[in-house]
Amino acid sequence: MPLATFELPSSLGPVEATPLTPKAFTQFGGVISSIHQLQTMKSSPANYGTATKISKVSPIINNFQNAPSQKPCTANFNLFRSTYPINLIQRKGVREGVYLSGVLERHPFSTQTFLPMGVPADEVAYLVIVAETSSDGLPDLTTLKAFVAKGNQAVTYNPATWHAPMVSLKEVIDFAVLIHENGMADEDCQEVYINPRVPITFISASSSTVTAML
Repeated sequence: MPLATFELPSSLGPVEATPLTPKAFTQFGGVISSIHQLQTMKSSPANYGTATKISKVSPIINNFQNAPSQKPCTANFNLFRSTYPINLIQRKGVREGVYLSGVLERHPFSTQTFLPMGVPADEVAYLVIVAETSSDGLPDLTTLKAFVAKGNQAVTYNPATWHAPMVSLKEVIDFAVLIHENGMADEDCQEVYINPRVPITFISASSSTVTAML
């Protein structure tokens, strides 16, 4: 059962998705993006000169000591196979689209990291949609932001950060997902609904996959 169902404020127009960068996403979590972090973070040689290492590129946080049940958690790698949400995307041409976002979720006590697998590095791969938390603990819809992520970018949501379920802009994307869970539904994940759905506008850098699905 959702925590709440929101009516979309009449003042809230379409939200434009912008490119995902570590700096732009700081208040919501972390981004693993080598094209940015190789330029901005301290690195060191590794593996006898065959690799470059950058430490602590994205947060991993376990706050389950604060969970009401006090039930122990485990760190889990889950696999999500995400498909293109054809019924929720309206095309505005070959490269432009609108995603209709109607659900936000959060994981109160754990970060959640999505690592896309098998997606070409420079191709637009998925949408990231987030919102700030209001004083009542529910999302503040007026703060909704959206980002376009490429195939060589992973995203981490901070604990209790409101975000949309993963939105694949490819026909299929497999994500390896790192999260702490204790098996208690309300402590692992909470949801709210939005009615009507929020339009999220985006531009795909590559049109090949989109054209195939039109």
